[in-house]
Amino acid sequence: MPGVPAVRRTLVVLVLMLSGAIGAPGTLAAQVAVAASAYVGENVTAVTVTVEGRPTIEPGLLGGIQTAVGRPLAMADVRETITHLFSLGRFADVQVEADRAATGGIALRFELKPIHTVTRVEFRGELGLGESALRGHMSERFGAAPPLTRAADVAAALTQLYADRGYLSASVTPAPPVIQHDPDRATLVFDIASGPRTTIARSTVTGHPLSSAADIQSRLQIRPGQPYQPGELRERLESLLTSMRRRSYYEATASVAAPSFNADRTEVDLTVDVQPGPLVTVTYAGDPLPKANLDELVPVEREGSVDQDLLEDSARRIEDFLRQQGYWKAQVNPPARREEDGRLSLVFTVSRGDLYRIAPAGVEVTGSRAISPEEIRPLVRMAPGEPFVASRLGAAENAIRQLYRTRGFATAEIASAVNESGPGLVTPVITIKEGPRVLVGGVTLTGNATVAEERLRAVLSLTRDQPYYGPAVIRDRDAIYAFYLDEGYAAAEVSATPVTASVTPDLARADVTFRIVEGPQTIIEHIFVTGNLRTRESIIRRELQFEEGRPLGLAALTESRRRLSALGLFRRIQISAVAHGDPRVRDVVVAVEEAPQTTIGYGGGLQLDRVLKSVNGVPDERYELAPRGFFEVGRRNLGGSNRSLNLYSRLSLRPNQNTDSDNPFGFSEYRLVGTYRQPRALLGYGELTSTAAVEQGVRTGFNFIRKGFNSDVAYRVSPVVRSSARYTFGTTRIVDNVIDEEGEQLTVDRAFPQVRLSTVSAALSRDTRDDPLEPQRGTFLAFDATIAGRAIGSEVGFTKAFLQGFVYRNLGRPNLVFAGGARVGLARAFVRQVTIVDENGTPQVEQVRDLPASERFYTGGESTIRGYALDSVGAPATLTPSGFPRGGDAEIVLNAELRLPIRGAVGGVVFVDGGNVFARASDLDLSQLRGSVGFGARYRSPIGPIRLDMGFKLDRRLIGTALEPRYAVHFSIGQAF
Repeated sequence: MPGVPAVRRTLVVLVLMLSGAIGAPGTLAAQVAVAASAYVGENVTAVTVTVEGRPTIEPGLLGGIQTAVGRPLAMADVRETITHLFSLGRFADVQVEADRAATGGIALRFELKPIHTVTRVEFRGELGLGESALRGHMSERFGAAPPLTRAADVAAALTQLYADRGYLSASVTPAPPVIQHDPDRATLVFDIASGPRTTIARSTVTGHPLSSAADIQSRLQIRPGQPYQPGELRERLESLLTSMRRRSYYEATASVAAPSFNADRTEVDLTVDVQPGPLVTVTYAGDPLPKANLDELVPVEREGSVDQDLLEDSARRIEDFLRQQGYWKAQVNPPARREEDGRLSLVFTVSRGDLYRIAPAGVEVTGSRAISPEEIRPLVRMAPGEPFVASRLGAAENAIRQLYRTRGFATAEIASAVNESGPGLVTPVITIKEGPRVLVGGVTLTGNATVAEERLRAVLSLTRDQPYYGPAVIRDRDAIYAFYLDEGYAAAEVSATPVTASVTPDLARADVTFRIVEGPQTIIEHIFVTGNLRTRESIIRRELQFEEGRPLGLAALTESRRRLSALGLFRRIQISAVAHGDPRVRDVVVAVEEAPQTTIGYGGGLQLDRVLKSVNGVPDERYELAPRGFFEVGRRNLGGSNRSLNLYSRLSLRPNQNTDSDNPFGFSEYRLVGTYRQPRALLGYGELTSTAAVEQGVRTGFNFIRKGFNSDVAYRVSPVVRSSARYTFGTTRIVDNVIDEEGEQLTVDRAFPQVRLSTVSAALSRDTRDDPLEPQRGTFLAFDATIAGRAIGSEVGFTKAFLQGFVYRNLGRPNLVFAGGARVGLARAFVRQVTIVDENGTPQVEQVRDLPASERFYTGGESTIRGYALDSVGAPATLTPSGFPRGGDAEIVLNAELRLPIRGAVGGVVFVDGGNVFARASDLDLSQLRGSVGFGARYRSPIGPIRLDMGFKLDRRLIGTALEPRYAVHFSIGQAF
């Protein structure tokens, strides 16, 4: 106040550096108490928060202030406020100051010094190396934008990079960072002086290399005058060793002696010593082994080594392999080493012995009284006459033991033995000592002082008279523990104690007691959201499954993290609970690092199709190779509300069918699509996706040009069930129609060469696949229904339904999968009268009773019925006399294939496809299906499975005067279905 001097004292200046932390509570209390003894107990009249001197009203900061206006100043409130602010992870320094006002109150100011996140890295000076090499090396270890605290580490790593590239006197020094505000960010700057690069003055090759010294110098790039690059030299030496080991010199060595530098270290003399060692041969004595398995059993060549441990392991591998074939007493000793004349011979001596089979009596199982032989027999997968494999007997023993355990025979003893019952015959015997059966008696809960017993019993599976099974008790114990964690009891302890209540020779009862130590329940006091520079805090908070004033549950934290990740807006998400004195209260800090708003993607390749083309009016199947590429740019998180806008373009240059033209490209395909996406649209009902598109495409028998837009609202009913509603409006113009040339064009196509369609659709799908790209198990079911009507702006009216279902089953081995699918499409056009002018100019009234060409069903090709050209399959009524498809109102496609693992990322398939297209839904006839069989190869690449299929027609038909081609080859990315 004017005329009244204000007294300002610093309550606490607490520097919370990145490399440190808040001191011990006692220390902090002492610091605050000494500085603030004169103010404790006085009323707080004002509280302000400033960030580098700028006042802020950010709710996330003000919500953590515990020193409320109108309350006496308490050091506990100050400490708690500092802890809140520090827990955000945004501030490196927190200062608290107080002004004594003339009224006697205290005005508090919290001054915050933010941590400036690095968003750019700049390299200055004489670089010597390319900036991309520097950034790449930095990103590998520290990320694209290392924090300021790692500047010295980044400089040391870059200095080492320069040394590895031959800049031995290079210096990399962190410069003062460039600090920016609102938002707080920093540019990390490095001053670089690369200095001169060391070159090789002389190089010498010693030892006994397998090639000339000049070849070694060239391979290692150590000829005089070349740059000295010790890092790359190490890699080239390793490559040289690999090449020698591939030539069976498995004990080869190659090393560089200590380099000799001149005075200013600008030149160096190098000496490389190369010792190939003996030429190693691996041979086998005794009984023969299949050559196809030797590389896997004795991986000397693959490992490039003849280490003794590897050789002993190889001997065990051979023994295990032979015993799996039924050679029960096979023996293989580690190979003897014989070295002479520069050669090292390793000889494995194999003694496989007799082939043993299961005797006609089969496996004897004795001692089972409580469990019938019919239940035990499926567990013993060893039939009379089969080769005897000891590991299978052990597996049967373990399976029977597990069965008895689940039935409550906790003390059952299962033992096995093998009796030789004749030359090459064995009779395995499994002996069972059941012991008493143990049933669950009472199930008791103790220690649950705050949680009702009824809530805990709801998660238990144990009941009275149930067979006592140890893992079931552990499962219930873990279920109780998980329940307490989800209720916020982070320090809860749960133990299970079975106590034998009664025992008879055949039956015992065990009472199970779950002892619970609940500990304090943790309640969320505050939720702080930090790091969201562009994203609205409300977008983040609506995905959180926990609330202030509610328990801090583990499941809620996990689900919240998953839901935030699913938004796709953040590069990093960290949810942490912060304590501040009271063990029953926590603050939850949700720290996010936003991903870039703008994304750009592009790519290209070659497209190979089996197509049906018209050659002088006659259909001809041929392969068509077309270069294609795409480019897309997207902008996400528009307005900070998780909305996105994306522009996608694609171009495919089809070859020119006109041989008289000099232009190699003909009618090209392109697609330009703009997409707007808004999650939780329409009052949170579903996800809105609107697109506008212009495209030009090629189909069998015609080309088309389409323009239009659609809007789709999708709603996820459950994690596996999804529904959607869609409106579409567009025009489609048919050009280059081969059918028109034959005079076989349908009325609808003659009346509407450019048709306007307005449709409303609804879809429902259920997806339980474990992987949408390459599923191993699960199902996919989908139903889509569409209606077009003149009342909503369509020139042609129709109804259309499409049902598809796929099933995937793993057959017990990785990547051994059966896949089957069925697709059925049905449509019906609304009949209407149209006036068409004939060739003589006379108007004629005709009925339209078909769908437009762009909406009819077609089948045949790489993703429907393999072995046929694209769209070439159809019933006679859906094909022109020369064989071009007109499409139809009904379609059925059936597929089945077995996906087989071959080696590593390579797999194969065998398949059967079938189906057809019919002119009317009433014409659908399963006896008229056309089919194909075939095989193919798969390669699991980072972009999805790359596939090559060859399909063979089962019923070739005459097209004109010639039979259809016998087969077709298909190449694509992604599974067929």
